[in-house]
Amino acid sequence: MNKKGRNVIFVVLFVILILVFTNPNEADYEQWLAEEHGIHYTSSPGMGREYVMSTNGVDQKIEYRGDHIQHAGIYTFYEKHYTDAEGSDINIKAFGILKMLFNRS
Repeated sequence: MNKKGRNVIFVVLFVILILVFTNPNEADYEQWLAEEHGIHYTSSPGMGREYVMSTNGVDQKIEYRGDHIQHAGIYTFYEKHYTDAEGSDINIKAFGILKMLFNRS
């Protein structure tokens, strides 16, 4: 293999390594969820997690319905489902890469 080919392989491996180490984790997602959508949770012994959605300074209890997280090493897809007091579905989908998270449809 010539020098140019080795350099290309080195750069590709280096970029993949950076993507792996900067893939957002669950804590990053929870922080983004609170900042972007106002959804956070409180924990109490014996009661588990209680989810709250803050809208215009008003806290509303929401019910956690489930999630799907797909880790692909260099990026992650997050999908969480909630229901509010009126029974409306709240579905949050995000794409994470380079310690950043983005809403996705």
